[in-house]
Order: sequence, then C-alpha cells, then structure tokens
Amino acid sequence: MDDDMWLDFVADTGDGFNSSYQVARLLAQPTLTCRTSKNKKKILPRGSHVVIGGDLAYPDPCPESYEKRFFRTFEDALAPPPSFRRESISLIKPALPVSGWRNCFAKSVSTKASDSQDLLHQYNGPCAFALPGNHDWFDGLATFSRYILSRDWLGGWLMPQQRSYFALKLAQGWWMLGFDLALSSDIDIDQFKFFADVATKGIEDSDAVIMVTHEPWWVIDSDFRTPVNDLAEKNLRELMNTHLNGKVRVRIAGDLHHYTRYVPLRSRPLRGKFAKRRSRLRSATHPEESNAAQTKNEPELIVSGGGGAFLHGTHTFSRNIKVGEMQESYRRVGCFPNEKVSRRLSWLNIWHFRWRNWRLDVVWAIAYFGVVSSLIPLCGIYEDYLQFNPNHNPLLLVVWLSKIVIALFMQIMAAGRISLIFAILLFLVLVIMTDMKMKQPIRLLWGLSHGFAHIVAALCCLVFVECAIEWLIDEGIVKIHDAGKTAAVEPTALASSLYQEYMAHFSHMFINVTPLFQGNASNEFHDTVHQSVASMSAVQRLHAHAYASVLRLLYWLNGIPLLQATLSLFDLPGRIAQRHTDLCSALCVEGAACMLSHDPTRVILVKRTTMVTYAAAIFLYFVLLAIPAAGGVFGTWLALTLNIFKAQYNEGFSSLRIEHWKNFLKLHVNKKGDLEMYALGLRRVPKHWVKDPQWDGNVLAKARRGGFDKIDNKTSVPSWAWRKPSKWIPRRESRKFTPEIIDFALIPKRPSAAASCDGNLEETSENGYCASAGNNPIRARTSSI
Repeated sequence: MDDDMWLDFVADTGDGFNSSYQVARLLAQPTLTCRTSKNKKKILPRGSHVVIGGDLAYPDPCPESYEKRFFRTFEDALAPPPSFRRESISLIKPALPVSGWRNCFAKSVSTKASDSQDLLHQYNGPCAFALPGNHDWFDGLATFSRYILSRDWLGGWLMPQQRSYFALKLAQGWWMLGFDLALSSDIDIDQFKFFADVATKGIEDSDAVIMVTHEPWWVIDSDFRTPVNDLAEKNLRELMNTHLNGKVRVRIAGDLHHYTRYVPLRSRPLRGKFAKRRSRLRSATHPEESNAAQTKNEPELIVSGGGGAFLHGTHTFSRNIKVGEMQESYRRVGCFPNEKVSRRLSWLNIWHFRWRNWRLDVVWAIAYFGVVSSLIPLCGIYEDYLQFNPNHNPLLLVVWLSKIVIALFMQIMAAGRISLIFAILLFLVLVIMTDMKMKQPIRLLWGLSHGFAHIVAALCCLVFVECAIEWLIDEGIVKIHDAGKTAAVEPTALASSLYQEYMAHFSHMFINVTPLFQGNASNEFHDTVHQSVASMSAVQRLHAHAYASVLRLLYWLNGIPLLQATLSLFDLPGRIAQRHTDLCSALCVEGAACMLSHDPTRVILVKRTTMVTYAAAIFLYFVLLAIPAAGGVFGTWLALTLNIFKAQYNEGFSSLRIEHWKNFLKLHVNKKGDLEMYALGLRRVPKHWVKDPQWDGNVLAKARRGGFDKIDNKTSVPSWAWRKPSKWIPRRESRKFTPEIIDFALIPKRPSAAASCDGNLEETSENGYCASAGNNPIRARTSSI
C-alpha cells in the first residue's frame, strides 16, 4: 500500500436533497477547503475510498428511495462513466477496465493479462463501500443487494463490494473492518468466521484496526441502562476480545444523526523515574495484569451519522458512559452540535411541531372529537358562566374554566361511553409511546400527564364552542325558532336565511344572464337543431349534438339547488344554534339547564338526524381549535421531555426535520503510521441550487489532470479527474455553507503512544482537545452556533 492514505466516512445519507447532495458534493471535490477554529483555511484531499455506514435511503429501502434519494445525489455530485446503465446487473466485480474512460490506472497495465483484483490495486479512481443499516434491512436486504451488491457504480465511485460486510487493508498496517449487524444487533456466525480468518491470516500483531458498524451500541446500551448480560454485539465483542485483542484502535458508527467522540478514561500517568519504577513493580508482582493492559482494546468511539438525514440532538445523551462487559468508563470529548445548541433546537417543538407535522391533523381531529362526543350539547354553559363571573374577571374565568373541565372529566369517567373509550385509548397510546429509557413509575406518570393534558385541551375547545353558540343565541345574532325566544332574536337575525335574503333582493339581477337554461329557450334550441340536422355535414352534426348534450347537462344542473346548498354552508351558525336549541329542549326538563345532568330517558325523544347534523356541524368549528391545541400540547410535551428527562430523542428531533448541522469524517493514515481523524461539520446547507456553468460534464472533461492523452470520440477523462465534478452549486455562495473542522484526533497505531494525550483528559472539554496530540493540533469549535 502507499505510504499514506485518505479515506472518507459518511452515514445516514439518503434523505432530503439539499442535505444529502451537499454532503455528496463535498465528498466529490478533488480538494476541500475547510475552516478551522481560528478562521484559517485547511485543504484536505478527496479520499481514495468512501465508506458509507448504513441507512442509505429513508424512510424505507424501496427502489424509488434508493434511486431518488441516494444514487441521484451521488451521481449529480460525481458523474458515472458513459457505459453506466441503471438496469445492468454486475456479474464480475470490480468492473475494470472502465468502458468509456481512459487512463484510469496508476501505470500502464495489460488489462487482458491482469485479473480484476490486480486492476483494482492499480485503479486511480475512488471506490465506495457501504454497510446496510436497520432501515436497509426492512425488506430483508433485497434492495441493498440489488442496488449495492449488484451494481458497479455509485456515481463516479467504483463499487467492488460483493457482500454486506468487508475488510479493507489500508496503509501502514491499518485495517478497516465493516460489520453488518442486521436487525439482531450482532454479527452472524458466517461473519465471525470470515473476520476471524482475516485476523488470523492477514492482520499482523503490530497492525491496528478500525471497526465500522451502523449502530453505536456503546451509546444506546448506556442510554437505556441495559444490563450487562443483555448487552448487544455479543459475537462482535467475542471477536474483539480474542482474534482482535489489543488491535482495535477506533470504532465508528452512524445511526444517530449527529457527531460525538468518546475516549476511554485512564488515570493520569506518572512521569520520569516514578513511572518506570511503578512499571517494574507491577510487571514483577502482577505479570498477568501487565500483559492484559498491553493487549486490552480501548478504542476511541466515534459517532458520525450526519450524511443527510434529519438532525438528532446531543444533549439527551450522557457525557460519561460505561462500555462493554467490564463497564469501562468513557468520556465524551466532542459533539456537534453542542449541547447548548441542541437544547435550543429542541424547544422549537413548541411552535414548529404542528406546522411540520400537518399530516397528523386528521388524527388529532378524530381523537379530540371522540373524547368530547358524549358531552354535547352543553346546555346552559353560557348561563352558568354569567352566574359565576358576571363582570368577566379574567381570574374568575380561569377558576370557572378549571371547575367546568374537572366536572366534565368526571362526567366522562362516570357516564361516558364513546368519550370514555377514546379517553382510555388516548391514555394507553401516550403511555406506550413514552420513552422506555425513563424509569417505569416516572414513565407511567409522565405518559398519564400527557394524556390528561390532551383531554383538558379537548374539553376547553368544547367549552369555548358551546359558549360561543349560546352567546350567539343570547345576543340574538342568529335566528332560531323557539316559542320562548323568537321575539327576542327576530330583529337581529344577521347570519340566518342567507338564501331567502338572496331570493328576495338579488335573484332578479341574474334571471336573464343564462337564457338557454330557461325551459322555453332550451326547447326552441333543440327544435332548431333537429330541423336543420339533415342539411349538416357529419362534423357539424357531431358538434351540434355535443353542444346540445352540454346544454342538457347545464339545464339539469340548474334544477339542483346548488346555490342554496352553498349559501347554507355560510349559515352554519344559525343551523348549529337551531339544532342546539332543539336538543336542549328535548334533553332538559322544563327548560332548566342540564349541562351535566342529561336525563337518559329523554334521549329517545331526540331525532337521530338532529343529533348527527348537530355533531357534524359543530365538528367543523371544533377542529379549528382542536388541531392547533393538540399540536401545541404534543410539541410542548416533546420539548419538556427532551430537556427535563433527556428522552424521546428520536421523536423529538425527527418531528422538527432539521436538515442543517451535517457532518462526515476524513481519515488520514500518515507516513508515521498514525491515524488523523478530521470531523467536518456543516452548520447550514443550501436550499437553492443552480447548474454550475463550469461543470466539466458540459464539455467532456475540458479540465483534465496533467498527463492524460488527448480525448478521442470514444473515451473521455474520468469524472473524478475533473476540477468541477459536481453538477449543481448553491445559487448564492455563503460562508455558512463552508465546512469547518469541528474535531480533530490523532490516534496512534499502538495504545502506549496515546498515554501522553489521554492522561490530560481531565483538563479537556468539548470545546477543545488534547494539545499534545500532534505538532500542529486543531482545536475544534463546537460551542458557538
């Protein structure tokens, strides 16, 4: 292998175009200019390999999602060769030499005499390797197998991968092992045997290993307080403790859509003669402990799942975690975005949840109306309010509303039928969906509190609507037909009988507008058509009959009371008030208020059509209040849960659908044999794109790297050799779209070389990293938004 080597890592890619394409575009650039914490520039080259850590497309692994959300973004970032066909199924991997591209190899090789693996070693272009995530396994890995294992190209990246797992030999004795954990959170026996064989035959004692999985179980198990006996990755940990013991230096995963890095906590090392004396004493008295310390795996744990999917917060996860069967202590030394920004973003649920999740409006409307359906109508609710608070005191209003809501809730529990069923279902669903990481008593109380908040909101909406109806009746704004109140409301019937008002004052203006709709004119027209049909041509007869059919349809529609029905929609307050009065007259004895004491024997006196029409009409007004109220309650509950209990991290941030705050990694095996890890972050992604006028795809490879032959009519310069490989660029360039180095780590090949850095962990924080990690360390900026 080469003296040094660059690799790129990205995970959770295929979601929205803006974020997914921006990350793919940055991965495709020959060189990438990044900002450091001191606003200086650092240029990083494109990796010879890009490793994709799972969840290639959201929300499910269907062909449409893979093509639209994953492949198209990478193809626009780095074009595939001219010979690429989407329908093609690869029979031999890698697909070398490349038809349509020339000068793809490091030196002149005989493509006929060399096998594909030899050609792969000489191939100059970038390659791609992908692991399946839990979303990719939803269809049993069928789409992943068809599109990843059976295709040759991801845009301009060659895909030589033939299995859902892989082993890559890097430079300077480094290896990258990619594991497929499927949906069982562990590797199967076939993978165990494969990697054990690789470790035995290929990996030397002095080599170092980078392990890549999709899910960061070191964080998830700690977050859910999983018992030691139930920890995930049992087979994988057995592989680490035996065949890879002492060689695993880094573990990388995605799945969580943010960036974090955890390092093992070690005691501060002694220096000079004290360290040597202690080492000799421990080796002499406890040789087994000394050997175990030298071969123990203490990898740095990195999560980088910001390839395009929505953002996950960082403040809901602990800074200090226990890892593995030995419950080794790890500390988080970096995250992006930082906790302050993450908390601030989580509060957006209060007012953004409803508007970003409008598809739940139907669910809220049905659930809320079901909860209150057994209570309607609230006869005498407005009169009760006037008696309690005649001066409209705001404080007394709150007291009265609290009293009424409690009374209505008790009425549901005591005598409700449909309302009781909906209330129980609401409580049950909300308790079940409460995060299981919370302790059971707290989870139960918090879920019940959430359900009670929704029921209170539904009851408040009902009280407001019913009070508004009785206020309209009491003030005489609507016309109702009631023996006791007709005279009082007759003079100000402003909202009722719109159709009668139209017929009395406006209908005569439109009598002669469409005379053909009138019966005599229409008949005369039909008679004229029948008399002259003999002298018409075939085309004229066809047109005449078509015109006559249209007139007959319009004449038929004219007989339907469409206008009356339309105007009736605007007369709903009058109709609701009339139905409310009819229901209360039937349910209440001798006109007395019966808000909470309907006589069950009098329900049979109510016509079913009266109740149904009243419920349907009041539903239209009720949901206008219920939907925003439900969204506000649920969003507030999510925000409180995220910040108080540090739970519901997936629901709380997936509801916000934040496309910014992306991240990916650039790994560099330097000439000294150490691994340099650059974590690159994007605080904002562009939302508006234009075609790059300098895109080299417009004129085939007009900007070539030196040493390439003149282009002929059959072959062209590979897209990875273009200076401008990406098709789309932001409409407006901005500094906020420039990637920044959010974290840097220098990871020595052997664990003993890390002592000088890890010993100072107590003096580091998430805003800066160990200054002794290299000659020119880069301090990450994670504290400012």
